[in-house]
Amino acid sequence: MPSLLSHSSSLEWLRSVPPQVDWSHHPSADVDVSQLRECRGLRDYPALQALGFSALPLHFLVPQNLHQTRQRAAKLHRTAIKSIPADLVREIEPGIFVSGPELCFIQMASTVSLVGAVVLGHELCGTYSHFARMASGFYERPALTSVEKIEDAIERLEGMRGLSHARQALRWVRNGSASPMETVISCMLCLPTSMGGFGKRAPELNCRQELDEVARRITGTAYAKVDTGYPYKKVGLEFDGRDYHRDAEKDRSRREALAHEGWTIYVVNVDEATTYDELRNKVDLMGDVPKAGKQGEVDPQLGRNLLDRLLHATRFGLGLNGTLFGVAVAKGKVKLHV
Repeated sequence: MPSLLSHSSSLEWLRSVPPQVDWSHHPSADVDVSQLRECRGLRDYPALQALGFSALPLHFLVPQNLHQTRQRAAKLHRTAIKSIPADLVREIEPGIFVSGPELCFIQMASTVSLVGAVVLGHELCGTYSHFARMASGFYERPALTSVEKIEDAIERLEGMRGLSHARQALRWVRNGSASPMETVISCMLCLPTSMGGFGKRAPELNCRQELDEVARRITGTAYAKVDTGYPYKKVGLEFDGRDYHRDAEKDRSRREALAHEGWTIYVVNVDEATTYDELRNKVDLMGDVPKAGKQGEVDPQLGRNLLDRLLHATRFGLGLNGTLFGVAVAKGKVKLHV
């Protein structure tokens, strides 16, 4: 019987297997949900570990009428939907399927908070990934999906549980985030004031500005990107961290070229991005970026709470304890070579 690993197991796989080394493929036909079962006795668990799954319990999508498993290491998620479109799953071994990024987002949106789902959406639609294990940091990769593809998947999976949660979260997801901190800044800008955000219109992430001849001579490129920008206002915020902007000369030339093209760029360092009052000051410098519809007054207390939740969801300050050590080890206490 075939198995479809879903929910947090599929998210673990999407993070464990970078697309640069992905060996999976879409199945040749839609997946018949009535045939799906969990891995019996988990005798396949060692093989699944080699394929990128390590966290237990393993999560499986199964038909509505399947009896409850007695396996503690397996969690079943029942669905009344008859089939899953082939392009929404990946086949990693004959008869072993895993939810693709669109289906994974829909499944996870109903099991995490709204903030957590929005952050996950930015990751899946962005060019970075967290690690499968709980550790700070990220790795670069091509985007796994897009807001438009997730919207299309939602329409094609009518009747599946969790679609309303996915639709709600997807309103605040943007394509193109290149780092967790860009996700935090994007969310703070566009989430409504009722949630603690600044209630601005959604920014464009890593938006592209074509350069004229003078600006091209400065940068040596035909275009420049702005981390978080409003092209119609030509104003943007950029996160400036050592791990993200390592070539100071290149950054300087790019920002000079953007200034030549009429852009105003405000730079946010890590302390400003993780301190509510400092981040609000930077946002205020951007001027009259329009609000997204009717918004209440910005609430600093709600804002501090939201920023804390976003930083937690993007693993800021978590370090490598969960991967390298069995107990909490303060940053700087042990010299690491990673």
